[in-house]
Formats: sequence, C-alpha cells, structure tokens
Amino acid sequence: MATKIRAAVLQAFGQPLVLQELELDPPKAGEVLVRMAASGVCHSDLHVAQGTHPTELPVVLGHEGAGVVQEVGPGVAGLAAGDHVLLTWLPYCGQCRQCARGWPNRCENTAWYDATLEDGTCRFHSGGRPVHHYNTSSFAERSVVPSRTAIRVDPSLPLTELALMGCAVMTGVGAVLNTARVRPGDTVAIVGCGGVGLNVVQGARIAGATTIVAIDVVSAKLELARELGATAVVDASDGDPVDVVRELIPGGADHAFEALGRQETIEMALALTGRGGQAVLIGMAPHGARVGLDALTTTLEERCVRGSWYGSCVPLRDIPLLIELYREGRLRLEPLITRCGLDDVNDAFARMEAGETARTVIVY
Repeated sequence: MATKIRAAVLQAFGQPLVLQELELDPPKAGEVLVRMAASGVCHSDLHVAQGTHPTELPVVLGHEGAGVVQEVGPGVAGLAAGDHVLLTWLPYCGQCRQCARGWPNRCENTAWYDATLEDGTCRFHSGGRPVHHYNTSSFAERSVVPSRTAIRVDPSLPLTELALMGCAVMTGVGAVLNTARVRPGDTVAIVGCGGVGLNVVQGARIAGATTIVAIDVVSAKLELARELGATAVVDASDGDPVDVVRELIPGGADHAFEALGRQETIEMALALTGRGGQAVLIGMAPHGARVGLDALTTTLEERCVRGSWYGSCVPLRDIPLLIELYREGRLRLEPLITRCGLDDVNDAFARMEAGETARTVIVY
C-alpha cells in the first residue's frame, strides 16, 4: 500500500519548489523506507533547481539526510524498522573495477541513481504519474533508498547534526584526509567557506596542518572559519587574495582547496599552490567549464591539479571515523546549522545563494 507524504517537488527549472502531497510505494528488494528526521540544503540541490546540473522532472531533491527506518524490503540484512540511519548518496555495486580497487565513489554502475532507483522505476507518484528521485530525495517526509546507502548510527546521537555527514562533512573532511592526504605541518588554503569549505577547514585542523587560510567574501563565514580552525582569514572583496595568502604562506600553499565550482575561484586556487603543491577541486562547476593552466610551471614546480568526488570516501569506513571525531569534539557540526521547516525550503535556497548561512537543515 502506498503512503501519502508531503514533499518539496521541483516541477520546472528556475522555479520555486512546490510543496505537495505524493504517494510513496513500499520498498522493493534491497531497499528501505526511511522517515526523515533532518535534511541539509546543499548547493548541489540549488544547481539542479536552477538547471545548471539538470535531471529528470518532476523530482524530489535533497541528498543530505538522516532518519529512522520504517520498513525494509526483501533481502535487506543488517537493518530493521526503528534503526536510526545516516544516509549517504553514494550507492555502489561493489563489483566493478573501481569498486574492486577500493574507490566506490568512482563506481562505474550507478548512472541510474540520478533520477530513479536501481530497477529504473520511481517510488514517488502523483496522480498516477512517477515523480523522480534525486539520490536520497530527503526533501520529503519519507523516502525509499537503497539499503546500502542507509548506515545505522547510535540512536543517542542527534540526527539533525549527523545529517550533514551525508554530504558536506564527508565531502570537505574527506577531501583533506582521503584525496589530498594532508599531513601534520602542511599549509592549506581554502577558497569558499560554505558548508563544504568550512569542513575542509575542520579537516585541515584535524590533519594537523600548521597554517590554514580561509578565503571568502562574507565576514560571518570568515569568523566561523576562524572558530572552526582557520589560523588566518582573507576577505576576497578587499583586493587580490592571492597576494595576501602568499604573504601568509611564502612560496604558496601545499594544498589549495576550491569549494565553489567557479572558473575564477578555480584559477585562484591554482595560483595559490606552491612548489610541489596541489590544487584540489571540490566545487561543482557548470558543464563545459574550462580554466587556464600554466603547463610549464606545473611541470617545473611539480604542481598537481586533482578532483575530489565525495571526499574520495568509502562510506562504511569513513562515516564511523567522522562519528568518532564528532564524539570526541574534534568535529563540530552545531555551529554550521541554521534550522528551518520543509515549508521554508525555498527561503533556505535564497539565504544560501545570498551567502547568509553555512548550512540550513530542514528539521521534520
């Protein structure tokens, strides 16, 4: 029997999400139905809503969620109704070459996950027509997800905070620990201090970087970056931040992270790296975006440019690590959060676009 739920649905690119009632089918084999407790509002959701990274319409967005398992489908092991779960938007087959090499974030067989579940169908419906999925579709009171993407957590931990581990925290901290492999004594620069960039700051502090320079144009975000571990902050609206950072880090940074996905900020990150340094691209650039690269300098100074997709994570390995860091107080989540209800999701997008929040979390 289908369940009636409320969800925020994107009906047309460039238009506000519409709050409406949908029907949600029960989970099929290998799936679980989750009652959402919280969902972060991420820039990737905004990119889809604006049509920068389009998907099938209509669609229920949201991919940074946590909740409680309500029902499990056939063949699901290790999860039961009542379990508290953190949702990762990374399903993986476990059988392709990339999975076998230990890189499930590069799985070759998950192209289906952009708009449907694995069998190519949708569990959301409205008026007899399918409504598409977007990863975990956490902008809904309830959602059906692959069981592999629901990771059981201690029920004593607050799901409102844990929800951020599903995307922003894993993406930012993972980029530092897994992709860049920052070591004690390294120098780090971060371009963009939104939800992901601020977690790069935290990851750099956890990794033992001695100099951590955060760059943004919003003073409140720079203050938060300093609170979370930045040793220096640079307001990019006051002049050329490259010159300022190179005064703070003579010779350039060992690691420069770009967390916005814009041509000008990617080129800024490239300019911030020093000899033997690497620029790590995290932000989601528009399709077809191109940046200039000084090829000779890259060769002579052994610089590196690399991408980081979902923090190069292995969820079953890395989420327990993040939770332990959180328990120890080394990973702070509450300072990032502005709370709202599902009805306020469009306001959350507007505040994010204006740079007013680090991370808005829908609390159900």
